[in-house]
Amino acid sequence: MKKSLKPSKFQLLYVSMFLLLMVSLASVSKPYIVPKPNPFAFQSKSNLEFHEISWQYFLWLTEAVQGGKLRFETLYSDSSIDPDNKTGIIGSLAIKSPKDKILGGVNQATSDGILVDQKGRAIYTTIMINDVYRDFVIKNSLYKPEALRNFPDTTNFPIGAFSLKAAWKIVSPGENASSFYTTTAKIQKLGYSGKKIVLTKALETVRVALVGFHIAVVVNGHPEMIWATFEHVNNAPYSVADQLPDDQVAEGNYTFYASKTPWQDCNDPASPILKLDTATQKLSPVTQVFRQYRLGGGKSANQNNIDMLNAKMHKAMPRSSVWRNYAEVGAIWFIKKDALKPNSAFVSSDTLLTGSKVLSNSVIETFTQADTDLNQCFGCHNTTPLTTVPTNAQIVPGKNVLTSHILITNYLEKTMQPIK
Repeated sequence: MKKSLKPSKFQLLYVSMFLLLMVSLASVSKPYIVPKPNPFAFQSKSNLEFHEISWQYFLWLTEAVQGGKLRFETLYSDSSIDPDNKTGIIGSLAIKSPKDKILGGVNQATSDGILVDQKGRAIYTTIMINDVYRDFVIKNSLYKPEALRNFPDTTNFPIGAFSLKAAWKIVSPGENASSFYTTTAKIQKLGYSGKKIVLTKALETVRVALVGFHIAVVVNGHPEMIWATFEHVNNAPYSVADQLPDDQVAEGNYTFYASKTPWQDCNDPASPILKLDTATQKLSPVTQVFRQYRLGGGKSANQNNIDMLNAKMHKAMPRSSVWRNYAEVGAIWFIKKDALKPNSAFVSSDTLLTGSKVLSNSVIETFTQADTDLNQCFGCHNTTPLTTVPTNAQIVPGKNVLTSHILITNYLEKTMQPIK
């Protein structure tokens, strides 16, 4: 890989022309016309290429296809990796097919906190995978605890496999959501288990707005996956480097930030004091959010490339396009090709990491932005052994496929079943 992150004029011209073509195609109403990104042809010669393919996937995944849904909404649910489930019951909820989705994620990874919007409602997430990912897991029986434990440590996910996580805000009655992509979805209602706020089996049909979008995709030379994230541009303000605890972060209002809120009152999960009104499904207190690192940090050339592509994409889109309100906030990957190894942990200062080295999505990783061990994707998505397992369950040795938490979650759920 070239040491310089600065792209050549030719590269900039090529990328601009290619992406502008994709945007122009995406604006046409006919289905299935946005070119599918080719992960096998990825060259990884410059920093720009990683952000380019991130935008390519975002445009392709958010294109409207037959039936009126966006392409990512037609993908498999993460629960579909288990073909042994013949009952139609996944996660204790009856579903009609492996592609049916119920929004049932409210606890953020690692922190376990719940993000509460300004209206008092929890932010929900849903996880999706493509057929390449699903076929690989099923072919190798990785949904079975024993098979995962015995799977070769150095085997990678195949090129083209990807997983997605979308974050959704519930649209309140009378709320103006015209700047968001919105849809109707079923969510799991919240309740109490003792003093803990948990998901219940009760469902509610609501209108939801897309506020965050993770893409993790395996491309040629990068089995660790490119981890890219997009957000609605009005989610939250950026903090500045020298703000004191009592300083207000911003004067304006954002979707997840009330004007003039002090720095010290933001990004707080408030778990011990969080209260739920089960009748209205409203939580208190609300969460005030800021983005701690602009575009996930990294070198200035990395941030300049993100700014350049965001500006070009927005300029090329029709004025009426809702996607003008979404932007890439960063992507992270390895500086070396084919460098993924078992039993590896990564902190943001790791020299193997490049791109947006302190990358967090403000609505998916709200509460870990300040944690130097967890404030970028590989802080959690690593290849170390899975040792925190249910009583009497066996640990999983360190292996490359453990970068995917879908497999880890499935393993923990399967090994908990005998205890239940």
